[in-house]
Amino acid sequence: MEEINIRKIFGGNIKKYMKTRWLSQEQLSERLGITPNHLSVIETGVKFVSYKLLEKIITELQVMPMSLFFTEGSAPFDESKINKINEIIQKELSLCATKIQDKIQEEIF
Repeated sequence: MEEINIRKIFGGNIKKYMKTRWLSQEQLSERLGITPNHLSVIETGVKFVSYKLLEKIITELQVMPMSLFFTEGSAPFDESKINKINEIIQKELSLCATKIQDKIQEEIF
């Protein structure tokens, strides 16, 4: 069985999603609060990330966490469906937040 290098897969996916978001390494590293060199060693698979940095990457790249750990052909993976699910979740969360804010305004203020 072939060995899987999850760090390289993860780093490659960061590069991929940076390109789809039109972000340079400098721009993303600034948004993440790390140096471009730190981002480079993550992209090349030399180092991995902390969970806090992982959360920031997911937020900045606007991706589902699992999409950072897949390679093409590794498993059935339809990114368009996952993106649609993510959009629905974000929309529903926004609607819920609005309803909660309205309820607070009605009952408290």
